[in-house]
Amino acid sequence: MNDATPQATTHRFDPPGWSVERFAEFWSDPRAEDVPPLVTEDVVGWWPGADEPVRGVVPYSQALADLLKLLPDMRLTVAEHASNGDTVFVRWIMRATGRNGPFRFTGIDRITMRNGRVAENVIRFDSAHLKRLAGFD
Repeated sequence: MNDATPQATTHRFDPPGWSVERFAEFWSDPRAEDVPPLVTEDVVGWWPGADEPVRGVVPYSQALADLLKLLPDMRLTVAEHASNGDTVFVRWIMRATGRNGPFRFTGIDRITMRNGRVAENVIRFDSAHLKRLAGFD
């Protein structure tokens, strides 16, 4: 008999679902493995500078993991937010440390919800400015 039973992945966000408060909580200590309970299976993410959106939980989570690899101490705080039906706008302030030291940066997410989870996220910020601040230009 084999005792190697697969273990369920545990996430900080139980019950699953997204809210502005969860956005703030997630970004206070971001971990890519915490993404799945916050998004739909067919989530679409539009990142600045990308030719195509990422589609699905795994590619969406990987895009975040890649960003956190570049800026491991990156944290976002909610500066302002507004909602219109199933669409939520969040203006955030990023604090991180790049090759040139600590920096502060701002951007906006437009999040479309379905059944309490993120179905689409359109992320907007000046990617060239971020690269300069972080020292990746």
